[in-house]
Amino acid sequence: MFTQRYLREHAERRVRAARANPAPDPDRTAVTVVLRRFAPTTFARSAVGYALDLPDTLGEPWLRAYTRTVFLSGNPDNLRRRFAFHHVSADGTMAWTLPEQTGETPPLRRLLRLFPAAALPPLPARIEIPPRAPAALDAPTARLDVVTTRVSLADYLVHVHHALAEAVLTGLIGTDTAVVLRHLPRLDPAEGPYTTLRAVPDRDAPDGRLRACAGVAVARPRG
Repeated sequence: MFTQRYLREHAERRVRAARANPAPDPDRTAVTVVLRRFAPTTFARSAVGYALDLPDTLGEPWLRAYTRTVFLSGNPDNLRRRFAFHHVSADGTMAWTLPEQTGETPPLRRLLRLFPAAALPPLPARIEIPPRAPAALDAPTARLDVVTTRVSLADYLVHVHHALAEAVLTGLIGTDTAVVLRHLPRLDPAEGPYTTLRAVPDRDAPDGRLRACAGVAVARPRG
């Protein structure tokens, strides 16, 4: 089990990184994702593809804003004539906007409701995210471990999207990186070391304790 000190160190490290180069208005810098339905493999692969396609001029401010993302329920096919999406999943069921900085609620968010905060449905034990480009012999591999215990579907969307997007934007995942996403009841330090950990307040603990919800481990071939 991770100690509270260790989890707080990871959380504080992320805060320091954001404050070192703060976004102009982090509370209003966010990406909007429209989902017609939830499909875990499509979602994970599309999250990586979206982050890889972001230009640096937009990716860096979004990273400093903690990759804030809003998930809405809707059909992207019915919206593509009215709204510009930067990335659409291969099956057309999910669509991403560019990071926005606005002084009011964007029209898309006024039109649609938040994606339902339902119970987490059954998930595959692992999801393979193949590299976009041919991998060199020394190309790294990445593993994202995601906790499924005491996690709602809304929580899951945030944890997975945040972990994958930040891994791309910080260079842990590149176009030649193969990624494996594993669904686990809890994170075990023995499975690490984790390069990054997503530690969030434990809603079931009254004393402000943190819990680890996702961790990224990166490895290079030995040789």
